[in-house]
Amino acid sequence: MSKIFLADPQTGNNYPGDEQTVTNLLRENAALIRTIKELQNEGNDENLFDYMKQLHRNILWLSLLADETSTKTTN
Repeated sequence: MSKIFLADPQTGNNYPGDEQTVTNLLRENAALIRTIKELQNEGNDENLFDYMKQLHRNILWLSLLADETSTKTTN
């Protein structure tokens, strides 16, 4: 699970949606997609749903960040 969904232990704040965080999340998504593909090819669906939930959560976070960023630039 990506650290963006956890509070920073020092400040208690959520992690920012900076470029490095987005890059790391995109890399994590690529790894999740590869894992999901492998599990599907093997017919192993035991943990498949957990990986799909993580991918969905990450994509949702990225889309909310993109929406928030585009709203800031248009106002």
